Amino acid sequence: PIRSQPVGREPTAMACTQRPSTTDKAIDGSVSFAHTKMSAYFPSRATVSQAPGRAKVLKLALFAFFVVTRALHPMLIDQSKSDGKILYAKNTPVVMNKILTVFLMNLLALLSGGWSGVRLCWQPRCLIVFGLIGTVYALGDFLEMLSLATLTGGVYQVLLQTKLMITALMCWWLKGSRQTALQWHVLFSMFLAMSSFVLVDQGGESGGAASLPLLAVLCVMLKVVVSCYCAVLSEKYLKAFSDMPLFAKISGLSTTWALASLLLCGTEPQVASHGFFAHWDSVTWLVTWSFVVKTVSTMYLLQALDSVQKNIGEALAVIVIYVGQVAMAGFSEAFELSVFLLAVLVVALVKTYLIAPKPEAAKQQRPAPPAASSAAAARRMKLVSLNSEGTPLMQNLGVNTFTCEVSGLLPPGVFYGMLGGVYPVCGSTHPSSPRHAELVMLAHAPVDGKKPGPSSPAPEAPFMPCQSLTVLGHVRDPLPRESVSAEQCMKDVEKAREQLHDKVTGGDLLA
Repeated sequence: PIRSQPVGREPTAMACTQRPSTTDKAIDGSVSFAHTKMSAYFPSRATVSQAPGRAKVLKLALFAFFVVTRALHPMLIDQSKSDGKILYAKNTPVVMNKILTVFLMNLLALLSGGWSGVRLCWQPRCLIVFGLIGTVYALGDFLEMLSLATLTGGVYQVLLQTKLMITALMCWWLKGSRQTALQWHVLFSMFLAMSSFVLVDQGGESGGAASLPLLAVLCVMLKVVVSCYCAVLSEKYLKAFSDMPLFAKISGLSTTWALASLLLCGTEPQVASHGFFAHWDSVTWLVTWSFVVKTVSTMYLLQALDSVQKNIGEALAVIVIYVGQVAMAGFSEAFELSVFLLAVLVVALVKTYLIAPKPEAAKQQRPAPPAASSAAAARRMKLVSLNSEGTPLMQNLGVNTFTCEVSGLLPPGVFYGMLGGVYPVCGSTHPSSPRHAELVMLAHAPVDGKKPGPSSPAPEAPFMPCQSLTVLGHVRDPLPRESVSAEQCMKDVEKAREQLHDKVTGGDLLA
């Protein structure tokens, strides 16, 4: 079956039929109650379009905040230890974190939309959709606390970088996605650098690998696997349900997260024998609030930062943690040049892997022979997901589109082709994500410029014999965002129809 595709990406210029407008959803994915508008993006899309300079400064500030929060969180857990051990029940801060998050999100819903906003946080659809994600996230937090009970924050953050290698192996095994020879060499070099960092940092006092807690390392590896799985689920659902405000998503996610974490607390004998808040102090509450900041801020940060920036930020947190532990009086870490250089090497290798050309990108960079250019234009790609709800900009223009993700790289600009092998479509490729596009059925009536009525039926994803998207030809190059209009959309559709008609009557499509 066709899976729901996240929406809320940058708008693309495309045409289609009219669709209903919503009174509570603004153009930038925000939700308005009365005269209060709360954007799901930071900086908001209005800021990006009206003040791009300010938006860049805000994104830079977000990136710095992202690095600092990722560094402070494991450092606070280190500070909560007594003689190198966590005395309180390890999962209790996670439970309190989720309870506080649910309370804050419901308070925000009440202030933004009254009791109708609170009801959005507790709608059954919200709780059902995010129930599985919250349960898996709870397992990840439990593994994190188990590993940090014996590992330092710096070693933990370094070991987290194995997610690149584990993700590559999972994609190769599950999806057949390949890595280039350069990427595999960088991943192997990263593994050696991380192993050296852990052995040097952990073995400096006790004399080698004998001091390395293998169970804690295994917990980190399991945490990485859980995080990769959660990332897939989050991308699929957190952005797909664009009709839900962000506070409702976080509330629904945190509700099941809290329940699952509370069940995991039952596995700790310390809770039954000494009580839930045994050995809690002010630092433990700081750990709890750091969990809250980490959870809520990540939901906003992932809207503004792409995966490359996120991974680089998490890698930079390794250096921030090490420098902080050396500089702060509460830590017994002494500066060692070898450890610092290994941390810098891990960050450099992460950056090298992320900027290395992907296999499909390398193929795209190879110029095709002139004689084969027309044949190369017709490319059939596997359809990964299809969503019947278009971007907020197209909805605001009264334009009815589909958003999709394919397994290959789509050509830049506007193209025409066949969806599922039977539906002629006109598509516009996402400017920064060539695997994503916005589609309109060529069989639909063109846009007439009128605003959609509230009773207009919403489109449904069509039945397709095969899950594919075939690109047949090029319509035009990309246009600036300011040129996106219903009139331009209609021109694109008419031109796509003409070119498809010429291809069919000329026999190229049949051939």
